[in-house]
Amino acid sequence: MKPYSIVVRCLLVGLTALLVVNGTPAGRGLREFLSGDQSSNQLLYAKNSPFQSEAMLALNGASSTAPQTPGISQTSERFEHTVKRGATLSSLWREIEGAPEAVHSFIDAFSGKHPKLKAGEVVSITKRGEEVVELRRDLGNGATLVISGDSEGGYVPRIEQMRVSLRERSASGVISSSLVDAAQDADLPYSIVDDFVDLFGARVEFRKDLQPGDTFTVSFEERVLEDGRVVDTGTIKAASLFLSGEMYAVVRDVASDGTVRYFDEKGSMPTKSFLRYPVQFTRIGSMFSTARFHPILQISRPHNGVDFSAPIGTPVRSVGDGIVVHSGYSATTGYMVRIAHDSRYVTEYMHLSKISNDARKGARVRRGEVIGNVGNTGLSSGPHLHFGLFDRGSYVDPMKAKIIQSAPEIKAPKAVLAAIADMRKTHKRLALEGAAIAKKRA
Repeated sequence: MKPYSIVVRCLLVGLTALLVVNGTPAGRGLREFLSGDQSSNQLLYAKNSPFQSEAMLALNGASSTAPQTPGISQTSERFEHTVKRGATLSSLWREIEGAPEAVHSFIDAFSGKHPKLKAGEVVSITKRGEEVVELRRDLGNGATLVISGDSEGGYVPRIEQMRVSLRERSASGVISSSLVDAAQDADLPYSIVDDFVDLFGARVEFRKDLQPGDTFTVSFEERVLEDGRVVDTGTIKAASLFLSGEMYAVVRDVASDGTVRYFDEKGSMPTKSFLRYPVQFTRIGSMFSTARFHPILQISRPHNGVDFSAPIGTPVRSVGDGIVVHSGYSATTGYMVRIAHDSRYVTEYMHLSKISNDARKGARVRRGEVIGNVGNTGLSSGPHLHFGLFDRGSYVDPMKAKIIQSAPEIKAPKAVLAAIADMRKTHKRLALEGAAIAKKRA
C-alpha cells in the first residue's frame, strides 16, 4: 500500500471512531468501507462512498468556518460612486472608505495626464472586505482608467482601450413639423443635424422653407466600439432635401490627391458660401427689423441683425474666411468682433462673454472657426448673440442675403452621380409611403 494511502486510512479510522460513537449511518458505512481493500481514491470519490453523505457534509461544514485571507478569498463587492462637487482625490478616497495608509499610493496612481475629477461623473469601485482593490473610470472614446492593488502592495494604473472602428450609417425621414423633430424620430445625433444645416444653409432657410411632407436623407460615419456603443459621429458622406418638388443634394468626394470636394444635385461643385448660422442649436430670438423696440433703452430703433438666443458660453463661429478688423469692448455692444471677408462683406458678433485669443484685431480666421462665446455684455436683456451683416457698407438681413462666390468647374465622378440617383429614388419612396399613410388617416 502506498504511503499516502496509509495516511488517508489513518485519518478515516479516526473519523470513523468519532462518528460511530455518535451512532451515525456515516460512521457505520465508513467502518464497512474500511474493512475492504478499497483504494484511497475510492474511499474519497466513489459514488457509494459514505463521504458523499453525512461525513462529507460534516467536513464541508468544518471547512466553511475556517478563517479567510482578507483581499483574496473574501467575496468581491462592486458598486458605483458619484463624484461630489469640489471633490479631491483625497476626499474621494475617504468617501469610498479606502485604507488611510494607502491614500498617497492611490493619488500617485490616479494623477498624471488624466482629466481632473468632475462633479457628477460616476466611477466603479470594487472592494474585498474592507479593502479597495479596483477603481474604474471612463475616459471616453472607449478608454478606461483602471487603478488596481491593495493597501499593502500599493496601487498601479493602466489604460484599457477598446478597439474603435468606422461604419457608415444612413437615415431618412419625412418632415412633419421641423427638421429637428424629424431627425430625432430618425435617431440622428445633434452633431449631424448641425452639419446637415451647414451644408444646405446657403440655399435653404430652415426656419421657414421647410414644409410638412418634405423629405430628407443623410449618410454619415460613426465611430463604434467593440461592444456596439457609438463613440462619436464623423463626416457626412451624402445628404439631400426634397422641398416643394425640388431636390437639393450634397455629396462628398475625395480626389486622388486627398482634396475634399462637394458636389450638388446637378453634379456641379457648389459655391463655398457663408454659414447661415454663427451658432448651433439655438432658436432665433429676434429677427432683422428696421424699427424694433429696444428692451434696455425703451425706445424704437433699427435692429440691424439677428439675435440668436443661446446659453452663455455657447461657441460662436465665423461664418466665412476673413480678417478681424475689430475686436474689443464697448458699453453698447459689449465684447464684439467684426470680420471683413472681402471688399464687399463684413460680419459682426456682439454681446460676447469673451473673445477667443485667435480672434484679435488683424488675425486671419477660417469659416467655422470659433471666435468667441455667447454672452450678455453691453446693452443686452439676456444671453444671446447679435449677428450683423454688411453688404458694401450697408446693413442687410443675414437670413435673406445671398452670398455670391465663384466655384471651379469640375466634372463629378461616376460614384457621385450614382449617389445622387440613389437619393432621388429614396425621396420617391418616401413620398409614396407618406401618401399611403395620409390616405389611411383620411
